[in-house]
Amino acid sequence: MNISRRGIIAAILGVWVCITLQIPAAQADEFTDGAQKFISTLADRAQTSLLVNNITLKERQTRFRTLMLDTFDLNGVGKWVLGRYWRRASRQERQLYLKLFKEFIIMTYAKRFKAYTNAKLKISDTTSRKTSAFVKSQITRDRAKPIRIIWRVKFTDGKYQIVDIIVEGVSWIQTQRSEFVSVIRNSGGKVSGLIDALIKKITFLKSSAS
Repeated sequence: MNISRRGIIAAILGVWVCITLQIPAAQADEFTDGAQKFISTLADRAQTSLLVNNITLKERQTRFRTLMLDTFDLNGVGKWVLGRYWRRASRQERQLYLKLFKEFIIMTYAKRFKAYTNAKLKISDTTSRKTSAFVKSQITRDRAKPIRIIWRVKFTDGKYQIVDIIVEGVSWIQTQRSEFVSVIRNSGGKVSGLIDALIKKITFLKSSAS
């Protein structure tokens, strides 16, 4: 499976566990204020849980998995990424795909955060549109060009969850959809082709991590 344009997205999914936050004054809107605090709290949780020296790589990855599952709407993202092919998939294919999607996302990004220690995230503004809040921010590191990031957050099932990360105008979920749909089309329009590709990719990631 060709995974293009992933580098910059991987960087951000790594950065949010390593950042020092600078936040603006509280927002007037309760929803946007809650979304902004959610991103701030997420960074604090990541720092205290993952950026410690006395845990093994396996334990760090386990903690990363827990944090991802708790703060990202991976079920919703996974369905959206599949597009119209979600309706065409059988019930069994949907269940297996969502399981593999979560594993693929977590394993792909679990080790990336170590390269982004001492990064700083400055939240500049938070706006809302329909059911989404958009937390606008900028990440800076020593001797590196600042990166503009927008965290798209929704309030579902009684909690805030991240549904997209827009990095320098590039949407994570749009990029993922483009890649997955391409795999399905190259497999004759069958979701089973994507499932097979995900299984192979996950197997490779596990073998390279051992």
